[in-house]
Amino acid sequence: ALEEIAGKTNGRIIWTMFHFANPNGYVAVVLMDGFSTLSLGAIVEPFSYLSQTHPEIAPKLTLVGFDGHQMQSLSGMMVNCDEESEALIERLKHGRAPVRVIVCGPAHAGPFYDRCLSSLLRVAIRYGASICTLGAATWQMAETGLLKTRATTVHWSSFAAFSERYSDVDTRETLYVPSEMIASCAGETAALDMALDLIASISPTAAEQTANHLLVAYPRVGKTSQPGARGNRLRGVPSLLADAVRLMVNHIEDPLNTAAISAHCGVSVRQLERLFQRHLCASPMQYYTQLRIQHAHDLVLQTDMSLLDVAVASGFSSTGLLSKKFKKNFGLTPSQMRNRAQVGATV
Repeated sequence: ALEEIAGKTNGRIIWTMFHFANPNGYVAVVLMDGFSTLSLGAIVEPFSYLSQTHPEIAPKLTLVGFDGHQMQSLSGMMVNCDEESEALIERLKHGRAPVRVIVCGPAHAGPFYDRCLSSLLRVAIRYGASICTLGAATWQMAETGLLKTRATTVHWSSFAAFSERYSDVDTRETLYVPSEMIASCAGETAALDMALDLIASISPTAAEQTANHLLVAYPRVGKTSQPGARGNRLRGVPSLLADAVRLMVNHIEDPLNTAAISAHCGVSVRQLERLFQRHLCASPMQYYTQLRIQHAHDLVLQTDMSLLDVAVASGFSSTGLLSKKFKKNFGLTPSQMRNRAQVGATV
């Protein structure tokens, strides 16, 4: 049965969630401070409904606090957990591994390493539990080398920085990457699609009923591209124009000229220019430069790459040219923006 208790402490809502009774196994959902409440809800609600309608197959869901019994989300919601991560590690070592450990890391992106989280991930894998990471937890997986040569995904807003830092990881701008051992999810509503997929692996019929209850007409498969990804942000434009933009996105570091893009798309340069002006109010090269500047912006704020490396990765021939374009767009040079962000992070 589902136990759900809501209360308030210092004006903040505190939720204590779950216990799903099922002798067939359990899923441990590990929360770290700064997790996304949307991601958590997208995982909890499908399994909650499954436990009410199909208790005989629903796995028990255990909420684990990474560093205490009470975790705070990025939005300020406090969540009471069933146990702490140390207790989970002990149970793993004593042969009571969950069928899956889902780690909801902080929503912010950036190089991330925590010795305790690394220990939890390694112990879980050693004792046969499948791992799924969301948010910064995926960065941790890559930082510890557990994703080497594997496919993974992160939120589109941190894709550029992640793929640059972990070049040995097959990073994909998809909703989630399923795997029997190490899976990953971009988070937010993609967590709902992943949860429905997990339920479908138990019972396709139960998954369909759960989707219907949650008003999900068509659950998205894991390989669906993230809507916010640079190559997928255009809505309602001709497919030829969308193809041209995707080609630009795939050639940020080695920019193509307009002739090469038009030839790839099978149209004349003049026709391509008309399409860009009509739908995007910019020439192909103006739009291309904006994509590259935004790529540089992400790398400046989300990595510790040198400005020369940022310039090269964004297709600029020098740091001087990068700084000129950067300041024109953002009012600050790359160095000024990075310094301001670092000062703000320490306040």
